[in-house]
Order: sequence, then structure tokens, then C-alpha cells
Amino acid sequence: MTETDNVRAEGERMDHIARLTDPATFRHLEDAIKVSEGWRCAEVGAGTGSVARWLSNRVGHYGLVEAIDIETAHLERLNAPNLRVIKQDITTCPLEVGAYDLVHAKILLMHLPERERVLQELANALKPGGYLLVEEADVRSIQRVEPPAPTLTRAAAALETFFYMMGADPAYAMSLQPAVRDTGLQVMGTDCQLTAVQAGTTAMLSVSLSLAKLAPMIVKAGLMSDAEVQQAFALMEQPGPTVLYTPTIVSVWAQQLRG
Repeated sequence: MTETDNVRAEGERMDHIARLTDPATFRHLEDAIKVSEGWRCAEVGAGTGSVARWLSNRVGHYGLVEAIDIETAHLERLNAPNLRVIKQDITTCPLEVGAYDLVHAKILLMHLPERERVLQELANALKPGGYLLVEEADVRSIQRVEPPAPTLTRAAAALETFFYMMGADPAYAMSLQPAVRDTGLQVMGTDCQLTAVQAGTTAMLSVSLSLAKLAPMIVKAGLMSDAEVQQAFALMEQPGPTVLYTPTIVSVWAQQLRG
């Protein structure tokens, strides 16, 4: 695949994940946090920009949304006068302290070895009264398949193992609420989302495209054979009764109550 093909494939993968997870995100932002006109928001790890776009519509003409990512190729289609795309590595260049009414990050911290430090820096970026919304995945839930399909369970276990090998924490979502509390913010609410997706449907692409991205490295690491990977793809793509559960998404929102 060419570099352009890789960028397109990654954008498609992130778009499918966003379609599954964004409705809950928007509900938290609207109903629990009540994002308002004039807010300055940081969307950290902005992906393809779906949440940044929603926020820009919400904060209005006098608000500002900063869509921040280490790779901004997928954000080029964003075009709004109150939306700024910023290429920034959050692990080496923290957000401005005390600058934001809202900081949001989704499925980001689990991939960062220094996730607790970065989480504290996200909290530090809030204005007094500002909100942090962080959402992380527990990928272990994709090992649950009905009816049982050993190849898919093996593929899910391989993904979990490979995340650990890369320095990520595929179970970080289960530690998210106490981690946010330890930043000194006041935790205001939590939520958990688990979605069952059926083989052969568009929703299954959120899982199969993630496996496709990592498959060459999984095979190289000896976690699965190429034949097993191809069998897993066939089970996911062929319409049928097989149901696989997506990663469990844990959402935590908290407020900076200290002046």
C-alpha cells in the first residue's frame, strides 16, 4: 500500500470507531457538561475531527475549538472560523495551563506510556470551573464472541497482547475513574458503553479494520499465523449470527473547582 492508501485506510478505521462511540460522547458533552457558547475547547487526539466539528457548532462564533493531534492529515477537511487544527505531540508539549473551559480526549491515554503524567497535564489546562472529559477503552471485551468462535477469541487475545508489547494498557479504562480523581479534579460522573456488533455489518468494521492495521505485526510477533488472521477476517466479514462485543468505553467527566 502507498502512503496515501495507508492514510485513507486509517481515516476509514477511525471514522467507523467514531460512528460507534460519538453518540455517547455528544450526550455527555451536551447533557452532563453542557458545553456552551463562547467556550474554549481542546480536542486532544482529534482523529478525523468528528468531535471537534460538533464542538465548533456548539461554542459558536465567540468560542474556539483547538483540534490537536500528532498527525493532522485526517483533519484537513475541517473548515470553520472558530476551529483551529494544531499539530502537537501532547507527550512533549503540554497544553497551556489554565486556558480551557473543556478538554476532551478519547482512546488516547491508553496508548501513552506516561499516561498518568499526561492526564495530570490535561487537568492542569483547565480554567477554574472547566471540565475534563476522558474516554478510554478496555479491549478485553472483544474476546467475548457468541456463538463461540475460537479464531476470533484468539485474534482478540492477540490484539490485547500486542497492545501490552507496544507499551499500551488495553485495560486502562478500568483505572480511569480513580486516575482522574487523583488529578485533584472533582469527578462529576461516569458512564460505560459496550456495543454488540454482528458479523457482516458495517459496525463490525470498527473491529476488523483495527485488526487489519495490526495484523502484519501480530503475525511477525508470532501471536497468530497469517492463515488464522485471514480466517478471523472471513468470520467477521461474512454475514451470519456471529456477534462480537466492541471494546468497553469508559467515560469520566470531572470539573476544576479550585480557583
